[in-house]
Amino acid sequence: MTKTDSILAGLTEDELDTLVSIAIRRAEILDETQSPGADDAWSEVMVYEERLAALTRPEDIPGGVARVGAVTAALSAGRRSDAARLASRYLSEEAFPPERREAIQRAFQEDQERLARRFPSLAKTGRLAELAAWRANTSIYLHVFPRAA
Repeated sequence: MTKTDSILAGLTEDELDTLVSIAIRRAEILDETQSPGADDAWSEVMVYEERLAALTRPEDIPGGVARVGAVTAALSAGRRSDAARLASRYLSEEAFPPERREAIQRAFQEDQERLARRFPSLAKTGRLAELAAWRANTSIYLHVFPRAA
């Protein structure tokens, strides 16, 4: 367990709720100003939401919201493999409500629509899957410059 994990493990649900709210607002501001730190800010939201999901039950409102929030934050950070991993985990929970399942599916659809707007030529020729494969292959390497996709 890392030091960060042990610190987060000691936080209460209310403390995590507060951190999530602050982190979301920060990420939104960085997104709006097109700051290069926006992806990192959304990654921070993902970490808090994932921890909050671990503390709560999937059928309860806070638990369902945290699970959807973790997936959407991962997508906002451009961490699609993490989003897929989290979605797989949360969708396999039997008690996870149908409306939350739909919210996760909608988040992936909206991400694809956003990518299609950003890369219209790839979308038009049906090659967005190639972009996803490229991102997955390059995500294992360190990056000097942020990726556009």
